[in-house]
Amino acid sequence: MYHNREHDYLCASTELSAITPEQSAQFGEVLAETSRSPRHSSETDDYEGSRLTGGVSFRAAVEDGKTTVVTRLADIEDEPRSDSLAALADLTRRHGSPADVRAAAHETFPHVDTPDELVNTDLRVLRLLSAPTGARIAGPEFDPYYQYSGGYGYTWFRDDAEIARFLLKADGELGLGLADTHRKSAAFYLATQLDDGRWPHRVWPMNGRLAPGWANGHVEGNETHYQADQTASALVFLAAYLSAYHDAIPEPTRTEIRNALARGVGGLDRSLATDGLPLACENAWENMDGRFIHTAASFLHAYSVIATAPCHPTVRNHAAERTRRIDAALDTMWLPDKGIYARRSVDGELDGRADSTTFSLIDAHLVYERIADVDDDRLRRLERHLDTTFDRLWKETDDIRGLARFEADTWRQQTQDGGKVWTVSTGWGAYTAERAIELFPDTDEPFDATAWSDRLFAEIDLSGSLCLPSGYLPEQFFDTGSPDSATPLGWSHGIRLATFAARHARNA
Repeated sequence: MYHNREHDYLCASTELSAITPEQSAQFGEVLAETSRSPRHSSETDDYEGSRLTGGVSFRAAVEDGKTTVVTRLADIEDEPRSDSLAALADLTRRHGSPADVRAAAHETFPHVDTPDELVNTDLRVLRLLSAPTGARIAGPEFDPYYQYSGGYGYTWFRDDAEIARFLLKADGELGLGLADTHRKSAAFYLATQLDDGRWPHRVWPMNGRLAPGWANGHVEGNETHYQADQTASALVFLAAYLSAYHDAIPEPTRTEIRNALARGVGGLDRSLATDGLPLACENAWENMDGRFIHTAASFLHAYSVIATAPCHPTVRNHAAERTRRIDAALDTMWLPDKGIYARRSVDGELDGRADSTTFSLIDAHLVYERIADVDDDRLRRLERHLDTTFDRLWKETDDIRGLARFEADTWRQQTQDGGKVWTVSTGWGAYTAERAIELFPDTDEPFDATAWSDRLFAEIDLSGSLCLPSGYLPEQFFDTGSPDSATPLGWSHGIRLATFAARHARNA
């Protein structure tokens, strides 16, 4: 099978036969009332039809109850065809039993000495989604005809940087030995930062080149079609990495990161209005525009972590000043009658629907506490906000339990009433409840962060209603318990790993 730079080679330990290209279904066939068997081509078909296909089917003989089938994806610029074929033959000879295959899997994805198999599952998933550069795709493609999505096989800087940040945190608490993983992430963000200090919508993970997207307005001259929180997420990781690994990072790289943070602060400034809130842009769910509380929280987080990182003093001081401006502006988004922070402001009107992206307020305030006191009024509001948001997003059926991503979500709900449960939102809620234990002092308020952490984490745990037998977390679930969309979703696994690490640290 031939690709841009890669060839996919196939071999078996027994005789291969009936090797035929398998033609992809046409869109009309997918929508037809009756199903069909795969259409196979042969050498007697037209030349194009027998070669320009999406797959190949084959038969392999079974001898003594077994056969070993091996595929190998090779970069043709780095490995000649003869070397690939020789390596393929060697792998086929060496892995002649199930035990040999299991051993090979453990060599490729080694287990870490951790208290729980969940950690190994999440690390394995994130490796599977990673390119050699260290950048990760969001998830495997589930929508090859692009009818519902713009494709998942790209690197979003929000998703990737959030995963990188969660890995950094989990590594610090569990000692996972991921220094090289963090180094690759930092190098990728340094290589892909734009001249104005920001990052594009999404890129190809294997080389960082601009990929198809719909939120490159800041590149094209339209700031609204831009997801400003992506830049903030990349800066949070770079600043946190610089702080955590400062002495181990070579000085030239430290200088690169400091300069990137300085440019990044300038990029955030371009998107910050004089009233202290980010300008109108796209939201994290990529389905609407406005001035979002999540974007403001991501800016507060980024400015705060940069203000406490070992970078240029002028940059730190400037970032600290920006945090205070955002902190004051958050009060304008509070809806006292609903007990919640508005998810967005559009033309001065506040949208009071509960939204799981607002969980980002908690992490942001934990870092902001290093710069300035978070007063009691703000803490009470945040506590009430979480309590209200959890209650309003919680959904339970006979088959699944968890959080919807936001109220009145209609995306791909098909015939069911109401939106689906999302593993990202449920995991984000569990992580935020765990972090809220640190932020909120003991009070007589009814909100119980520990109980919510336990309740939500149970659903994404290996035995939870939102976890498949494989340990994978799909992006979403229908009310019937059927998974939907990309599986496994990298962001969900990053969140689960960080939540597990935080819970383990608390209970140690």
